[in-house]
Amino acid sequence: MNIESLLKSAGKSITQERKDIFEFLNKQHIFSSSDLIAKFPEIGRASVFRTINVFLEIGCIRRVNLWTKEDFYEIDDHHGSHHHEHMRCESCHTVLSFESAEICKNLFFIAQKYKFQIKEHSISLIGKCAKCQ
Repeated sequence: MNIESLLKSAGKSITQERKDIFEFLNKQHIFSSSDLIAKFPEIGRASVFRTINVFLEIGCIRRVNLWTKEDFYEIDDHHGSHHHEHMRCESCHTVLSFESAEICKNLFFIAQKYKFQIKEHSISLIGKCAKCQ
């Protein structure tokens, strides 16, 4: 995914800060605004939040619901070859991903039955990982 092309096609400014943040995000599985603020203290909180909002607006990241007070995000590759869901350990806060092809097929079957068009879906499982059980 080329952030410069995405920003340009959306009529957004291409800044070094945005390129640096995206490069960092592209190497992460899940991230929060706190992760970005810690990684880029020189950028400033307001700019980090503005960048997150721009990235959400242009569709290169998506919000992931992990049932916490803080928002989490991940890169949203619309043309990715697989969809995955998340599990979060409520003890150690580890986030794991799992493939969801069967779940996706079932969701689309249910949606079709009710003549509902799915735009997006997200499933998060909360519990305890093997280490914390």
